Amino acid sequence: MNLLEELKSGGLRGVWLGNDGWLISDGTRVVGMDLDLRNPERLEQPAITPEELAGGLDLHLITHEHEDHFNAATCRALLEYGNTLFVIPESCESKANELGIPSSRRRTVRPSQQIEELGVELETVRAVHGHIGGAVYSGASMLDCGYRFRLGGKWFYQPGDTLPLEEHQKMAPVDVLFVSPTEHNTWIEGSRFLIQRLNPGWIFPQHHSTYAEAPENRFWTHGYVEELRRLLPQNQQGRFYLLKQGQVFRLDQMGLHGE
Repeated sequence: MNLLEELKSGGLRGVWLGNDGWLISDGTRVVGMDLDLRNPERLEQPAITPEELAGGLDLHLITHEHEDHFNAATCRALLEYGNTLFVIPESCESKANELGIPSSRRRTVRPSQQIEELGVELETVRAVHGHIGGAVYSGASMLDCGYRFRLGGKWFYQPGDTLPLEEHQKMAPVDVLFVSPTEHNTWIEGSRFLIQRLNPGWIFPQHHSTYAEAPENRFWTHGYVEELRRLLPQNQQGRFYLLKQGQVFRLDQMGLHGE
């Protein structure tokens, strides 16, 4: 059984593919996020190639234009070998045009929208990209988006690359949170705030252990995962799952430990 078959073999399943790249399936539909499956800077090859994935990927949610999130080679393969529908922020339209993503294969969104695609409810949440020391990135776009979406009866939130925002203070709770404890994202304290505010049943750290770290890129390659875990109360530590790349999880078989 290959990875795609395993994901669709029943129940609500997911897999981390490095950085902010995830696949989630309810057994029928497969939703991908910021898939970076063909990047020479990765420490290890992903568990599935874009060609292998293309025929089974229904939606690909893109948060912003950086290559480790909106990966050109991955998206070209998904275009050529499958029928994936791309959901992209308005800030990514130029790159989508360059890649030749036709209008029939994309849905362009702005922050604070509610839409439905292929039976998946989506809410777009503004994302504002950070930089060294938690400063706002000089090239940040106010049109970048994170996604709160509903699949298999659960609400997921993929923030993308963003600093803590007022929008997070107003968000409804979620069942599953993907959190990025890097210096240029919600870091340690911001990530803890996000967890406390959204009270997720499952917490999955991301944006770590994917690319070689160096002094000049550590602000975005190094995730302070264990530092964040230690700050959480015991019941939330029991909901905190540090996955290996390519590891498939089933939400219906992962309890809320410590409660």
